Amino acid sequence: MPRFIWHIFKTEGTAGLFKGWAARCLKVAPACAIMISSYEIGKKMAGGMNERKDMRDQNYNQFDDFSVSVLVDHPDTLDELSDLPNGVWPGKISLFVKVDTGYHRSGASPESKQLRDVLRKVQQRHSSFELVGFYSHMGSSYAASSSAEAVNYLTLETERLADAADVATNLYSFDGDARRFTLSLGATPTATAAQNLFDETPEMAEAMRRFERVKGRYNVELHAGVYPVLDLQQLATRARPAYSNHGFPYLSRENLALRVLVEVASLYPERGKPEALIAAGGLALGREPCKSYPGWAVVSGWTADVTSKTGPVYDIEDDKADKTGWIVGRISQEHGILTWEGPRENMRQLKIGEKLLLWPNHACIAGAGFGWYFVVDSDTNDSDIIRDVWLRWRGW
Repeated sequence: MPRFIWHIFKTEGTAGLFKGWAARCLKVAPACAIMISSYEIGKKMAGGMNERKDMRDQNYNQFDDFSVSVLVDHPDTLDELSDLPNGVWPGKISLFVKVDTGYHRSGASPESKQLRDVLRKVQQRHSSFELVGFYSHMGSSYAASSSAEAVNYLTLETERLADAADVATNLYSFDGDARRFTLSLGATPTATAAQNLFDETPEMAEAMRRFERVKGRYNVELHAGVYPVLDLQQLATRARPAYSNHGFPYLSRENLALRVLVEVASLYPERGKPEALIAAGGLALGREPCKSYPGWAVVSGWTADVTSKTGPVYDIEDDKADKTGWIVGRISQEHGILTWEGPRENMRQLKIGEKLLLWPNHACIAGAGFGWYFVVDSDTNDSDIIRDVWLRWRGW
């Protein structure tokens, strides 16, 4: 199977997380790499290191060759990188070419002239750049509603990246064997779906054969953004079963790591549905919907348990489940309106000033609204105790 790569994106880059990830990654993975997905982020990282030469050199010495890479998808970007001052980047700049595998947000398609122009310019400036591989983000995989659909997105993304790598293999001349470029692929649904390839079904066996054909020519690695914390959008993809045959949680509410702490500001029990005002709206939660329910966040239990001792918790996982609980039914910029779903007689009673925890639809966007994260350990009996505080990297 491919290696797994931690990935610094502007929706997830934090100084505290970066330090923790780097240390853990070196212990558990055969390779640990960092990609810079924004030119501005790269300048901030390099600029920060450049403030003190001794600190910069010390930091760079901790990285292996080509462990820090830049994503490019246009030849003009290479001109910008060539203009970096001497000493900002030691040695050749490691490059991944961003490939459009069907999502159409960024990247050059495998058949495009733009891709060939990028590859030719890299070849012309081989003393400055080292082409490591090809990168894709299959954001359209969020449309998946089953593990089979998510695996289909995974195999499509893998094969389209291989098409782009084939262009480079045919364009470049090599001494000896053709270079084994690295194909870096995945959004969280497809990275999650990769675990289904070991299922003993005809569909998964065929997907594995297609995957192995690509691995025979190129190295394959999986990257993911929200994978470490998950969110309600990920549950909605059903990229893996919620639980194993032995009851172990695969992709369920028990796996959701990020929740937003909010406060009840007022109560409106006499409205058509009972409602409550909370001091968190679009700025705190984002405005991304979730296809599995008509809300912007779900009120969870207070502890790490997915249920609440004070009342039912709305279940988006099971289509046959009783949809009863508090959800964020409407949002404005700075406020959210909780709406009670289900029979009134089962309603969880709220109080003004009460603190609540919400599962957001999209953890990347919700997490970007806060300067720090309180870290708890759900595997202990004292799962409400704050064990650490992670500071977020700001400035992008």
